[in-house]
Parts: sequence; C-alpha cells; structure tokens
Amino acid sequence: MAWSEHLGGNKYKIVERDPSKASKPKRSVTVYMPEDLKTEKKKAAWLALEEAKWSEKVVGGEVIRQEDITFKNFIPKWEKGYAMQNMGEYTQNVNLYNLNKYVVPEFGHLKIGKITTLYIVTFFGDLRRENGKEFATNTKLNIYKAIKSVFDAAYEWELITKNPMDGVQRPRTSKKEKKAMRGVKKAFNTSETETVLLALYDLPDRWRLYYTGSLLGGFRRGEYLAVEWSDVDYDRGAIWIDKQITFDKNGNKIEGEVKTEESEGWVSMPKWYMAQLKEYEREWKKEKLQCKDWAGGNKSYVFHGGKGIMYFPTTPTSTWRKFLQKRDIPHVKLHGLRHTAAMLLRESGADLKTMQERLRHTKIGTTADIYTHSSDMISREAADRLEVFDPKRLRFAP
Repeated sequence: MAWSEHLGGNKYKIVERDPSKASKPKRSVTVYMPEDLKTEKKKAAWLALEEAKWSEKVVGGEVIRQEDITFKNFIPKWEKGYAMQNMGEYTQNVNLYNLNKYVVPEFGHLKIGKITTLYIVTFFGDLRRENGKEFATNTKLNIYKAIKSVFDAAYEWELITKNPMDGVQRPRTSKKEKKAMRGVKKAFNTSETETVLLALYDLPDRWRLYYTGSLLGGFRRGEYLAVEWSDVDYDRGAIWIDKQITFDKNGNKIEGEVKTEESEGWVSMPKWYMAQLKEYEREWKKEKLQCKDWAGGNKSYVFHGGKGIMYFPTTPTSTWRKFLQKRDIPHVKLHGLRHTAAMLLRESGADLKTMQERLRHTKIGTTADIYTHSSDMISREAADRLEVFDPKRLRFAP
C-alpha cells in the first residue's frame, strides 16, 4: 500500500513498492496539492486518492523502470510533472524546443540512467551551429538550463541515483564576447536619462507613461503591460505587480504569472509620476465611455492597444526602437531601462538590499552581478577623490 511524505509547502512524495523488483523496489512520484483545499479532511481525501492512483500504476506495471526509460521518453514526464507546474507556457516552449532541437538528436536515445557527466561535458564542447560557428553564451546557457531541469527532476523522483549535471560547468561568457559586449550600451547615464524623459513627450501619453514608468520603476516589459487600474494605489503612491503579458506555447499573447514569487510586490513611484498617471486615468475612462465596441471585457489594462485589448508583448520593443532612431538617441535595449533604474538607484546611494527589493530579484547576487557595474558617475566620483594627489598641489612638488 502506498504512503506519502510531506516535502514542505504543498509538495508531497508518494511511495509504493514495486512487486517486480527484488532490490530497490521503491517507486516514488512528487505531487503538488491544490492550494484551494482548505480543510484537513479535504487534504487527506485528496492525498489518499493520489496514493491509490500511484499504487495502481506501480503494482500494475505501468511505471517505466529506471533501466528502461530513455532521455527522450522521459521528457514528456518531466513536462507534465515539473514544467507545467513551475514554468510559464512560453518558457516551457523554449525549453522543449532546445531539448528537441539540440539534445535529443545527440543522446535522446540513451537510457537516462546511463548518461554520464563526461557525456554531457563532451556534448557542450562539441555544440556548434549548423554553419559550424559557436553559439552565443546565452543560447548555450538556455540549453544548459533545459538539460539541468530534466536531470534535476529525474534525480528528485529517484529515477537516477546521481545527477550527472552536478559536474557540468555552467556556460560562461568568453573573452571575445565580453570584448564585444563592452561596446554595447546597457543603460543611460543621468544626463541621458533627462534627455530621454523630455524626448518621450513626443510620444502619445500611453507610451510616454509606459516608458517613463519602466525607467523609474525598473519594470520588466510584460509586467507593466499587465498592470490594471486596480493595481494602481494613489494613496500608497505605488503600483502592484503580480502578472505579466507573455506568450503561450503557440506564440499567442496571454496574461501569465510573473517570473518568480519575489517578482510580486508594490513598487513605489515618484509623486509627480503618480499625479500624471491619475490625469491619464481620467482621459482613459473618457475614451472607454466613448468606445462603442469595447473588447477588454472586465480587464482594465492601463496600457492597451485600443478597445481595451492587451498589447502584444513585443510591441513596446519595436515602438521603443523606432522612437530612439527618430530622435537620434543612443540605442539602449528596452530592458536597458531596468538597468538604468538600477544605475539611478546606485548613483543615489541606495544599498544592495534596497536595490534588490525594488527590482524584485530573488537573490541579492543577481543584483550585485548585473546591476552594480560601474556607471559614469560612480567612476567619475572615484577619480575625483584622487585629485588631492596632484603633484602641483603637494607641498614639496618640483
């Protein structure tokens, strides 16, 4: 008879003995209890049903044994048991594409328990584009994450006794890439920020407020697209973030969950910006009343493409690129506004913890690694401190 072990939160491991196995007969599966089960009676009933279903599968021989399942055949189980529970549809799609395009042709036929660390290291060493050129580090990193997620699940579900990814080094940026990246502008400095904020007045109010808010609040592209008026609190002077506009598996725009649990939260904004947003809301409501074929339903997106319909996730990117080109402003990617927000915080003297909380990073290391690289102002201040060593200012200088 199957039994369960509580792994914390709503996560449980259900175990049953496989009667066909003399050694290591335990077969386990990880399940997630629905959060809407409030009473202990309902929780116990749900768990008992899951135990019964798992027991039936194991005893009936439906569970594929470790020595029989290949990497390719395990992917659908990983998708159903992990990816669908923990990833957005777009992220699932990217991971599945990378697995099927690059990994399955190389070792999808191998039994998952036979794939070694050396095999995976060799795979990454030989990984090349069809034209023989190296992949960008970011692409290799995405492939690495996909493979690691699959093996992490296989190890957690006790399908393998050792995780071969433990000895595989995370892809790192090469010197050549670093040199090329140094020539790419990642953020605006203070004076450039002032220029951009003034130039944005050439755009319609919705885009001016969208980009200004992104620059000041450090919002991710899809997060600010998903904000509704109910998420705007004028008394608090802040905007609530708990969803994003993203893609589903088929490339269609959808409203989905934010990147991480830590991404949810209130983001305080300057009073003058909230005042402008309030004025814009008045005009927004007038336009809605005048719209005869409103298609937004019960949604009230602050920024929409007309008739209340959510924007396509890439629309802000293309609009931003055209804006910079027209005004002859140095090109900074749309995500660079988030970097700019971090730089402005850094230059104003904010500590790392404050920056982490405002940018809603899961780990403070992410804030330190990505957003604390030298800005022009910080570098200038450091140099200015050395002016006292000018030989002409020293008492005994020749």
